[in-house]
Amino acid sequence: WRPAIFCILIYLLMGIGYFLSAAPQLRLLESIICRQYYKETEPTWSEAGIPEHLCKTGPVQAALAQLLGWQSFFDNIPGLLLALPYGILADNYGRRKIMTLSFVGQLAGLSWVLIVCWLGLPIKAMWLSSLFFVFGGGSNVASSVSMMVIADSTPEIKRSQIFMYFDAALIAAEIISPPIGSLLMKESLWIPLLLNVACGFISILLSWYMPETNCFAVRGQKNGYTELSSDEEPSNPPLKHSNNGGITSLLHNITDSVRVIFTQTSILLLVVSFLVSTFARDSMAFLLQYISNRYSWPIAKTSYLLSFRAAAQLLQFTFILPWVDRTMRKRFEGRPRTKDLYLARSSMVAITVGFAIMGVAPVVGLSMLGIAIYTTGTGYGTFARSLVSALIDPTKLGALYSTIALMDTLGSLLAGPTMSGAFRWGVHLGGAWLGMPYLISAALCGAMTLVIFLVR
Repeated sequence: WRPAIFCILIYLLMGIGYFLSAAPQLRLLESIICRQYYKETEPTWSEAGIPEHLCKTGPVQAALAQLLGWQSFFDNIPGLLLALPYGILADNYGRRKIMTLSFVGQLAGLSWVLIVCWLGLPIKAMWLSSLFFVFGGGSNVASSVSMMVIADSTPEIKRSQIFMYFDAALIAAEIISPPIGSLLMKESLWIPLLLNVACGFISILLSWYMPETNCFAVRGQKNGYTELSSDEEPSNPPLKHSNNGGITSLLHNITDSVRVIFTQTSILLLVVSFLVSTFARDSMAFLLQYISNRYSWPIAKTSYLLSFRAAAQLLQFTFILPWVDRTMRKRFEGRPRTKDLYLARSSMVAITVGFAIMGVAPVVGLSMLGIAIYTTGTGYGTFARSLVSALIDPTKLGALYSTIALMDTLGSLLAGPTMSGAFRWGVHLGGAWLGMPYLISAALCGAMTLVIFLVR
C-alpha cells in the first residue's frame, strides 16, 4: 500500500502546485504579450502601467492563444514518441527511476518557462521547454507509470477504489488551489509560480524515496493478493533486462495485438473515441482565457471557475457516478457490457450538450451551466475503458491500454494548435464566435455520439 499512498500524495502535491500557478502564469504571459503589443503600437505608453482590461484586445488574445496552442503541441510530442520506450524501461529498470526522471524533466521545463519570462527573452523561446520532456516523456508517461505503481501494489479487488482516490486527490487540489493562487497573485504573480517549482522539487524527492514496486509479486485474486511485505523489500530488486531478441519479440507481440484491436469494429470505434474525446476535452485549456475575454472578467476572478468545475467533478465522482453505476447494475444484472454501453452513450451526450451551451452562452451563468452539464459526462473514459476491456482477449489488454494512451496523446497533440487557431479565429470574428473552440468540440462529440450508438 505504501507506493500507492506515495503516488496519491505526489499527485496531490503536484496538482496543488499546478492549479496554484495556472491563472498567475496565464496572466504573466498575457502581460508580456500585452506590453510588447503596446510597445509596438503605442510607443509612448508606459510599459509598467497597462491595465489588465486593455490586454483583452483581439491581437493580444490571438497571440496568447497561439503561444499556448503550440506549447501544448510541442509538450505532447515527447509523450507520443517515447511512451512505449519508457514503458519498457519501467518494466526492465523499475517504476521509481522512470517516474523520478519524468518529474525532473517536467520541473526543468517549468523552470525554463519562468527563466524566459524573468529574463525578458523572446516569449516564444518558452516552446523550448518541451525539449526537457525528452527526459522522462512528460506528464503522460509519469501518469502512466503512476498507474503501473498502483496496479503493482494494490489487490485487484480494491484497485478501482484506489484509482478513485488518485482522481479525488487531483480534484481536491483543483478545488483548493485556484482561490489561493488568485489571492497570492494580487501580491505578486511570482509567489504562486515559485510555489509550483517548490512543489515539483518535493515531488521529485518523494518519488525517489518511494518503494520500488517492480519487485512486488502482486497477483489479482478473487479474495486477495500477495505482495512482498515492507521488510522483505530488497534493496536491489531483481529487475528484468531485455536483450535484442526480447525487444524484437515484444515489438512483434505489440504489432500483433494492435492488429487485433484495429480489425474489430466495436473495439476500433471505442479506441478512436478516446482520440476525439481528448481532442475536445483539451479545449477546456482555453476556459480561463475564454471566460476572461468574452465576459470581461479579470483572470484572477475567472480562476474561481476552476474550483467550481472541480467541485462539480468531485460531486460527480464521489456521489453521482457511484449511485448511477449501482442503479444500472441492478437494472442490467448479468449484463455489465450493456450497462457500460448505456453509460458511455449518456456521458458522450452530456459532453456534447455541455460544449454546445458553453459555445453559445451569452452570459457567464449559462456558461457555468454548460460546464456543469459537461462535467456530468466526464465519466465517459471510465465506462468506455470498462466496455472495451470486456470486448477484447484479456491477453491483449496491455496493448489495448497502450493504444488508448497513444490516442489520448495524439488527441492532445492535435488539439493544441487546432483549438488555438479556432480561438484566434473566434477573437477575429468577435461576439458569439469567441466560443468557436467549444462549438467545434460540440460538433466532434456529437458525431462521436452517433458513432458510439453503432457499437454493439
